[in-house]
Amino acid sequence: MSWMKLLSAAIVVAALAYKIREKAMAEPPIPELDPDPWWGPGAREKGDSSVRPFKIDISNKDLDDLKARLALPLRLTPPLEKANFTYGMNQDTLKEIVQHWRLKYDWRKRETLLNFYPHFMTKIEGLEIHFMRGKAQTKGAKDIKVLPLLLIHGWPGTFVEFYDIMLLLTTPQEDSNVVFEVICPSIPGYGFSQGSAKQGLGHMETGQIFLKLMKRLGYDQFYLQGGDWGSIIASSMATMYPENVLGVHLNMFVANTLGTNLKLILGAFLPAGIVVSHEDQEKLYPLTEKIGMFARETGYLHLQATKPDTIGAALNQSPVSLAAYILEKFSSWTHKDNYKEVDGGLLHKHFPIDLDKILDNICIYWFTGSITTSMRYYAENFSPKSMANNVESIPCRVPSAMSAFPHDLLNQPENFVAHKFYDIVSYSDQLVGGHFAAMERPKLLARDFHKFVNIVESRVK
Repeated sequence: MSWMKLLSAAIVVAALAYKIREKAMAEPPIPELDPDPWWGPGAREKGDSSVRPFKIDISNKDLDDLKARLALPLRLTPPLEKANFTYGMNQDTLKEIVQHWRLKYDWRKRETLLNFYPHFMTKIEGLEIHFMRGKAQTKGAKDIKVLPLLLIHGWPGTFVEFYDIMLLLTTPQEDSNVVFEVICPSIPGYGFSQGSAKQGLGHMETGQIFLKLMKRLGYDQFYLQGGDWGSIIASSMATMYPENVLGVHLNMFVANTLGTNLKLILGAFLPAGIVVSHEDQEKLYPLTEKIGMFARETGYLHLQATKPDTIGAALNQSPVSLAAYILEKFSSWTHKDNYKEVDGGLLHKHFPIDLDKILDNICIYWFTGSITTSMRYYAENFSPKSMANNVESIPCRVPSAMSAFPHDLLNQPENFVAHKFYDIVSYSDQLVGGHFAAMERPKLLARDFHKFVNIVESRVK
C-alpha cells in the first residue's frame, strides 16, 4: 500500500513539474493595445494627419532667460578632497562647464547646425510628434539599395545623438550596397514631441505611434536601430509587428527571460566556459561587482520610476541643476572608470563627445521644458500594468543584430539574448565605446549596422 502511495505521489509530482515547465515554456500572447487611443489633453478632437515642416527657432525671450539664469551666482558645495566623481557631479567641474556655457557656447550657431537636417511635426493619437529626416543620397552609385530606417534615441538623449552618424547612414559607404532614408522621431515627452496628458504611454504604446508615423510617411516595412529606450522600443516593435520590421539592430540590450535568468545564476557558480564563454565573463561577472556597479549608476532610475515629478520640478527651474544631472550620466556612461577622474572625463581632451554637443542636448531639454515628461517615461514603463504585459518573454523572430560596446551599462552574451531573439544575424563586440554609441563612436556603429543590413538583404536575392 505504501509503495502504491509513493508511486502515486511520484506521478503527481512529475505531472506538476511537467505543467510548470509547460507553462514556463509557453509563449505568451502578443499584448493587445487600444488601436486608437487619445493621449492628448481633454477629450478626443478631430484627426489631423498632415505632416508639417518644423524649424528649431528658440525665441530671443527664452534665450535671454537662459542667459540670465546662467549668470546667477552659483550656490555650489566644494567637493570632498580626492572624491572626483564618486559622489556624483564634481562641483568644480560643473562651475567650469557653466562658465563655458555662459561665455563660449553660442546657441544661435548651434541652432543653425541642428537645422541642417529637415524637421517635421505630425499629430498621432492626440500628440504632436516631432521627427528629423535624413534623405538618402546614392551619389550616382550603381546597385545601391535605398531602405527606410527608424532611428530611436534614449534618455538622457534626444535626436541630437544622431547628427554625427546621419551622414554615414544616408550616403554610400565602403563595402555596403545600401543607404538609408532615416526617420528619427522624438519619443513622446522628449524634446519637441508633446508629452502625454494621460497615464499609460510606455514603450509598447510608443511603438504603435512610431509604426503609424512610418506608415503615414509611406513605409510599411523598415529597419530599426536604437539604444537605451530606443533599444527597448525597437525590440517591442520587432516583436509586435514582425510583418513591418525588416530587421532590428540594438546597442545596449538585455533579454529578460526565464532561460536567461537561469543562465545568469548558473554562470555565477559554474566554471567559465560551461554557461558563459571565457570571452564573455567580464560582461556579467563577478556578479557582486556588476550588481554594485549597477546600483551605483541607477539611483536615478528608481527615482524617475516612482516620483519623476518631484525631481522634474527642481531640474526645470535651473539650467545648472539640469546640466549637473545630465552631465553626470554622460561622464559615467561613456567609460566605467570615469567616476575616478577629477573632471569625470568630461573636460579631458580625449573625451569622445564634444562638450558643445552635450550642451546642445541639454538645451533641447531646457528650451522645451521636457525633463519632467521625459522622466515620467520611466514611471509608465515600470508601472504594474506595463510590466504585466510581459512582452520581454515573447520571442522576436525578425532578423536581429547586437553591437556590444564595452563601457555600456548593460550587455549580455549572444547565448543569453538568443532566448529572446531567435534570428541573430550579427553579434559584434566593439573594442571601445559606451552608452552613447552614436555620439561617441558613430563610425563603429554605422559600420556594424551596414554590415547587418547587407547580410539581411542578401537573403532576399
